[in-house]
Amino acid sequence: MHLNWGHIARFSFLVFVLMIVIPACEDDFNSSIPYSPVNFRVNLINNNHLNVDGNSLLFPYGYGGVVVTNAGGTFYANDVTCPYEIDFQCKAEANGGPIATCPCCGSTYNLLDGGSVIKGPSSEPLKPYRVSQAGSTLIVTN
Repeated sequence: MHLNWGHIARFSFLVFVLMIVIPACEDDFNSSIPYSPVNFRVNLINNNHLNVDGNSLLFPYGYGGVVVTNAGGTFYANDVTCPYEIDFQCKAEANGGPIATCPCCGSTYNLLDGGSVIKGPSSEPLKPYRVSQAGSTLIVTN
């Protein structure tokens, strides 16, 4: 049997590329907050507070609640459970604005860029959820 080294080399290269590309396609953030199924819709007409840049609203979904924030027409959704505490009593509070603060550890999070840490002790951002928009409806999922 004759081996065609050109075919073997191309096949090996293809396998190598797939090993690199497939894991890179995963966009899930590995949060320390436990998984909780999230799939809900937000009507922007009924929740007109979210039509103002910088405003946020809390919804009773996710692990500890989901805050949806308008960041200049881009919407972010994050679980409010503090990743430093991971306790139902320790939920980052936004009070309708773009900054959320954990009352237990004092960590603050920027909701305008997806829940990044402004100051710790937490070094992990708030758990993100996906937001897509269809007209005046936001669809929040994980």
